[in-house]
Amino acid sequence: MDRTTHQRKQNEWSHIMMINKRPRFAGTMRANRNNLQSNSTGNKYKRKFDRALLPTPTNYYYKQFPDLKIKSKSVKVRCCFHEPDDNPSLLISMIDGHFKCLACGIKGHDVLAFHMQRYDATFTQAVTYFGAWSHE
Repeated sequence: MDRTTHQRKQNEWSHIMMINKRPRFAGTMRANRNNLQSNSTGNKYKRKFDRALLPTPTNYYYKQFPDLKIKSKSVKVRCCFHEPDDNPSLLISMIDGHFKCLACGIKGHDVLAFHMQRYDATFTQAVTYFGAWSHE
């Protein structure tokens, strides 16, 4: 086998190997490393977000708005995301926790999103605040 044939086969092989490799997403090693904790024996275990460990919308929003009066499936309160106004403009669903302000347009789908936006927290910080990590 001459040198050019050998180089051609080597290039074909490396091309096939590159096709079979899956691309890695940016930050996957860092994300996995951040979500590993060690116990006293030194073994590593992963933690996962468990939505079932989040507080119910009623309990959470009572703490956020102490004068909250629930009369139906949803309530309207003064929005805490923009300048104080006299008219309540923040609609909150007490069933699933989603919210939307009719004045400033801020919205979210659950108590976790509300907490992240109100306190400018990251996902990891908010889940840690609620203690919603389950360990494998």
